[in-house]
Amino acid sequence: MKKKSKLFYIQLSLTLLVCAFLIVPVVLSVTAGLTANYIVGVRSGLTLQWFGKVWELYRDTIFRSIMIGLVCLGCTLMLGIPAAYAMVKKQNRFTRIFEELLVTPLAIPGLATALALIVSYGRFTDFRKSWLFILVGHVVFTLPFMVRSVIAVMNSANTTQYEEGAASLGAGFWHRFFHIVIPIAMPGILAGSLMVFTLSIGEFNLTWMLHTPTTKTLPVGLADSYASMRLEIGSAYTIAFFIMIIPLLIAMQWVAKPPRKKVIPEKTELSTDLRRTTEMEKNALERNPIPRDRGREPVSGTSLRLENCSKTFPDGTQALKPFSLSVKAGETVVILGPSGCGKTTMLRIIAGLETPDPPGRVFFGDEDVTELPIEKRNVGMVFQSYALFPNMNVAENIAYGLKVRGLGAAERERRVSEMLEMMKITELRNRRVDQLSGGQKQRVALARAIAVRPRLLLMDEPLTALDAKLRDVLRAEIDSLLRSLGITAIYVTHDQAEAMALGDRIVVMEIARVSQVGTPREIYFKPQNRFVADFIGTLNRVTGRVEGKGLIVPGGTIPLEGISHLQPKAGEEFEVFFRPEQAEVVGPGEGHFKATVAASFFMGDHTRLLLDWTDASYLTIEAKSNQVFRKGDLVEIRIDPASLLTLRT
Repeated sequence: MKKKSKLFYIQLSLTLLVCAFLIVPVVLSVTAGLTANYIVGVRSGLTLQWFGKVWELYRDTIFRSIMIGLVCLGCTLMLGIPAAYAMVKKQNRFTRIFEELLVTPLAIPGLATALALIVSYGRFTDFRKSWLFILVGHVVFTLPFMVRSVIAVMNSANTTQYEEGAASLGAGFWHRFFHIVIPIAMPGILAGSLMVFTLSIGEFNLTWMLHTPTTKTLPVGLADSYASMRLEIGSAYTIAFFIMIIPLLIAMQWVAKPPRKKVIPEKTELSTDLRRTTEMEKNALERNPIPRDRGREPVSGTSLRLENCSKTFPDGTQALKPFSLSVKAGETVVILGPSGCGKTTMLRIIAGLETPDPPGRVFFGDEDVTELPIEKRNVGMVFQSYALFPNMNVAENIAYGLKVRGLGAAERERRVSEMLEMMKITELRNRRVDQLSGGQKQRVALARAIAVRPRLLLMDEPLTALDAKLRDVLRAEIDSLLRSLGITAIYVTHDQAEAMALGDRIVVMEIARVSQVGTPREIYFKPQNRFVADFIGTLNRVTGRVEGKGLIVPGGTIPLEGISHLQPKAGEEFEVFFRPEQAEVVGPGEGHFKATVAASFFMGDHTRLLLDWTDASYLTIEAKSNQVFRKGDLVEIRIDPASLLTLRT
């Protein structure tokens, strides 16, 4: 065993001395309240008589403290929760100023706060003599603790997303507030309540200034007992005070860190263990093949029309420039673009979470819904974060929108069972949301959105958080589901593969504007500008000089004869574009130009070549997978002239 150093023993000694310095007064105080004579000590005998004296002399202060604490708690709940909610919802300069004013009492001495109250309201004699005067001081002092606790939980839980999810299911403001916001914010409310009640019962400085002989509270009475040198009574009073306070302090710690119940995975045909769930989801297509028939069932959706819609936020940021769009009933339209381009803003305008700038209008069928809030538009929305209500299990999440619409219990149960079966998650009916994998959460979110039979289904990057293989599985399932239901769907993504796989048409967005609208084939093979061409797949750029019927490029000539969409003039510099798969590596003498291999990547089903072209650029070509290339190889490339593109910037 390693020998302890002298420094260790010095530190240990100092620690014990500090502990003794802090603990001895507490022990002596407790002893004074339990002994017959404080001076003689334990030898005088143990007794509870001083607790009787405390009850006889100060029971009114105990009851008054509890009464003021409870009323103060009620006031801070009624004032603090709405204030916290407003500050979370409206985070602007005015709410920040209000929050700073709210916490001002914490930055100044309690005596100063009391003096301000006396100067302001002391002339109202009856009010000054009542315990309500003390209550006002306690509310001013404790309200910031309630507000801060609730704000912290609302921000960390992001209650706004859950509220928007509830609104998309038809819930009005009060239903959302009491059934979604309050339950989710409950940890903060409970923690704030315990803090408020504890602080109110124990507050002394402010209360000492505001009290009158008939409105003493427990701490003031305690101070009086010590001031009159009745040490035994004062010590007993202290013990009684701590008997009241310590359970509250323990409760605060329990609320702050609630114990998590051990999750016992259900043994189901889908999974016998949560850790296996994701892997089994990945194999879902093998167990439940998606129908290959891409033909549509009878349409049950509605058409959508956006007219001259744009959006500028209060800070002056233009999120969307004016655009118009028509969507047929039963059509799936994918809004595609890089992050920050405005695609989610467009979706929120369709949903009713944002209002377009005048004169923009939104029509569902022939109905103008521009001014209708989301809860009255009958849309289903699947959020990127899922927005499943954590205070409900799977079945309750799916049934929420049905309950809001007033469906009876039997019909709700039937519809929930139908959705669970459709999504292949029947065995998850009673699972909590935090017990679900990402793929399961996405299925539940989709089931919840479809259960209300919406006029439009809106999906905001629903597969972003999933791994690649599971994303492929769910993409195929969503495609099959949309086509079997015939529902009108708007799907937002930044993933080109998702857009090409799911969209009947694609809306490609650049920064705040629509660049092109078309079918996946039109977008890929006939891009209208360089941004669309570059964003969808890989694009090669070749520049040369036109001579005769060809384009002279480094290493050879690309024929232009008979290509009606290319009309270059002889002698001019001309620029064309082509996709990697539109060129091929051919044998000697069969190519249009030669190039040197800079790098070769075997991709399984093909080999991707990077060819030296100019000092500043490379060409990307796809070759057959059975061909082997090495850096420095000279290869001949042949291009299908009909695939060449000219693009505007």
